[in-house]
Amino acid sequence: MKRSTKIKLSKAILFSIFTELKRSTMIKMTSVASISDIRFGLYAQPDPSGSTAYLQVRQFSEDGRLTTQADEYININKKTEPHLLKGGDVLFTGKGNRLFSWCYTLTDHPAVASSIFFVLRPDQRLVYPEYLAAILNAPQSKAAFQQLGSGTNIFSIRKSELGAFEIPLPSMQQQKSIAALAALHQEEIELSQKLIAEKRNLYTAIISKLIK
Repeated sequence: MKRSTKIKLSKAILFSIFTELKRSTMIKMTSVASISDIRFGLYAQPDPSGSTAYLQVRQFSEDGRLTTQADEYININKKTEPHLLKGGDVLFTGKGNRLFSWCYTLTDHPAVASSIFFVLRPDQRLVYPEYLAAILNAPQSKAAFQQLGSGTNIFSIRKSELGAFEIPLPSMQQQKSIAALAALHQEEIELSQKLIAEKRNLYTAIISKLIK
């Protein structure tokens, strides 16, 4: 699909969402803890013989896109098996200099989240996982989390603070529409970044030839 077509689609989805929200008299606000189970990621020592990806922050972009393959792995045993990610689990960085959320799907490599992440397991009868990730990634949400974690030398969000954080909970159809818009937005960012990289490479190649 061409970039211009994707932009038109995202605008159409945005207009559809706006229309639906205007018709809604009130959007329910609910806490993250009331719609998902929250637990900590696993602290483990990587194992060269492991086959399960051990996800770290460095594999993700600033806006929560998985950009590189895992470079550390662990083995699954009785201790680590409960930490295996399931489809729809949402990772959220709870500390450090990066703040983002990401939704795991079954199409991804079997993986375990490292301890820098909170792992949210949404009640999918109530909330669409990709919507939850999109809302936690929204600029307004990040600004609120930055305020919560700004009182310490190293940025850190407590589990109780994440659980108490309230998000809007529109209809499931609206949630899916918003998640689709967020996915298109990320695709557009990726296309733009690739285009910039190609232009930079072309410029570098031309300049290199001229100054030889």
